[in-house]
Amino acid sequence: MKFSFKLGLNSPLIFFTLLALAVAPTYCLGLHFSVFEDKFECSDIHNSMSCARSIESSLSDQISHIQRTQPGHLTIALNSGKSLTYTDTFPANSPSKHTAYSAIDQITDYLLLIHQQFWEAHSYILLDLRNGHEYSLAGYPLLSPQGGYLFVAEQDLDAGFNENALQVYKLSENTLDLLYELKPEKWGPDQVYWTTENTVSFIKKQLNPNYLSSKHQPFYIETKAVLSIAPDSQRVNIRYFD
Repeated sequence: MKFSFKLGLNSPLIFFTLLALAVAPTYCLGLHFSVFEDKFECSDIHNSMSCARSIESSLSDQISHIQRTQPGHLTIALNSGKSLTYTDTFPANSPSKHTAYSAIDQITDYLLLIHQQFWEAHSYILLDLRNGHEYSLAGYPLLSPQGGYLFVAEQDLDAGFNENALQVYKLSENTLDLLYELKPEKWGPDQVYWTTENTVSFIKKQLNPNYLSSKHQPFYIETKAVLSIAPDSQRVNIRYFD
């Protein structure tokens, strides 16, 4: 379960979230900041920025092109020999403009994922190490088994700081092409995984509007779903199984 500790009072979902915490002592405070198993996950860190920095520290021990030249400066060495530096910004009088960068995943040998933390929300940058090109993603990306596609997913039903999103990208030799995009307002994807090179299984997760009507009502409604990509990559279809 994904849970944000930065619950804004302006969130329309704050009442239901806090109520669930009050009446359900076993409600799990998630340490998982993506909807993919074992991705962007910290066993004992409750803050997404701290989690991202912890992952970056481990990642930098494995690959040499990630460096912290000084606090607040993330430097990435490109294949060309040039480098890019991402600098954190924390203006004292404008907390809404806070931004911090952390390298958190090597998606392919030439695609590096950078987490961009804002005051409340967050986003992702996919950096092409071959040429320095940046792709702005709506959520965390997971590579398909054979490496032909990326499935991008974001779910924030608890706090509502980030848009719920599903995206499918096709990887070609030199580009990343968006094939499909969906940003549902009332539900988000969860428990996402690739089943084949062209199919993704996930849970359509939404708050239960009848939660307060009975103690037997679940807090969430969960529906199984499968996203399929046509062999020619020209069509994407989602089937829901009630």
